[in-house]
Amino acid sequence: MSRDSYSLMRGGLVHRVLHASGALHRSRRLSVWLAALLTALALLPMMLLAHAEATLWPRHGAMALFGDYATLARLLLGLPLLILAAPRADDLLRTSIRQLTHASLVRPQRQHRLHALLARVRRSRDSWVPELVCIGLAIAPVLYQSGVVSLLQGVPDWRTTNGVLTAAGHWDAWVATPLFRLVVLLWLWRFVLWTLLLWRLPWVGLDLHAEHPDQSAGLAFLGLAQERFSGLAAAGGLLVSGACVNQMLYMGTTLYDLRHLLAGYVVGATVLLMAPLLLLTPLLVRVRRHALYRFGALGNRAAATFEERWQAASDATAGPDSLVDTGDASAIADFGGVYQSIVAMSVVPITRWNLLSVAMAAVVPLMPLALLAFPFDELVAKLMGILV
Repeated sequence: MSRDSYSLMRGGLVHRVLHASGALHRSRRLSVWLAALLTALALLPMMLLAHAEATLWPRHGAMALFGDYATLARLLLGLPLLILAAPRADDLLRTSIRQLTHASLVRPQRQHRLHALLARVRRSRDSWVPELVCIGLAIAPVLYQSGVVSLLQGVPDWRTTNGVLTAAGHWDAWVATPLFRLVVLLWLWRFVLWTLLLWRLPWVGLDLHAEHPDQSAGLAFLGLAQERFSGLAAAGGLLVSGACVNQMLYMGTTLYDLRHLLAGYVVGATVLLMAPLLLLTPLLVRVRRHALYRFGALGNRAAATFEERWQAASDATAGPDSLVDTGDASAIADFGGVYQSIVAMSVVPITRWNLLSVAMAAVVPLMPLALLAFPFDELVAKLMGILV
């Protein structure tokens, strides 16, 4: 199968447009050029228009473009982050999908089911309809929204003058915001494709073993693959951080007032991005339960045999047939280790490190809020007081 056969992103309307333009063949660093081009397209014309309207630089009592940290975080950081993270995420997801085709996970007589599932995912990926829907959803709020929505009530906005959209405001509403929204929706569409793959995976009939050392019956690599969607958590964290900075600077909101919002975002983003792996829980529960039954019966026979040999050898402690000199003791110990690994098997292919990776992606963009709430010298003084 070709390289694109295992990819979730190398297909669809946008990929075909890039392929037809020749961009996929001319540049090895396409994501860098795309990130720079789309960021410039979204931000530079808006900056020029705002400069012409004298709303580019911060001014007293009003929010200028360079003082709108929510917009800057969305376009200057969030947009290029999602574009740059896409190729790396696709590489790791493709590796995970390829690993599913190994005979160790799917028996040869069931390989046709797996290939049918992957073909169904590819057909959905290559369809024009989902990405056309994404484009429609990206533009729809502009068509049906009356006026400019602002979370900063009472603060003059660079996008409006006396309630009327400025030229810079029009560019933000019709170009910059829909462009960012489209990139996010394309990521979410790939997230849906991955979720559909996980949902139908038990139908394939995986050959899983509860005694696998990864303690997830051989599916721990799916938890690593799920981490690749942490770019969505980071981009969302940038949006939340920018909006909170605006609230703190212009509305006088404190970091303490925002604590529930920030904690809720970190927990919610982590849970939502890792939730698709819960679709495999019923399968893993059955694997673990059946393994406990089988190894429980086998353990009973092994323990009975070991006890009989121990009693028979206890009368001849000095002879060559002593149980200490045989491999029975180590064998029963090894069996106990295998059984304990089955008992410790997780019914969700998620480790604490998977959760921590996604949570950190959501937390890191929020960290500048601490510098805004507490002056840098005060933070240093507190840290030195703790350490010294």
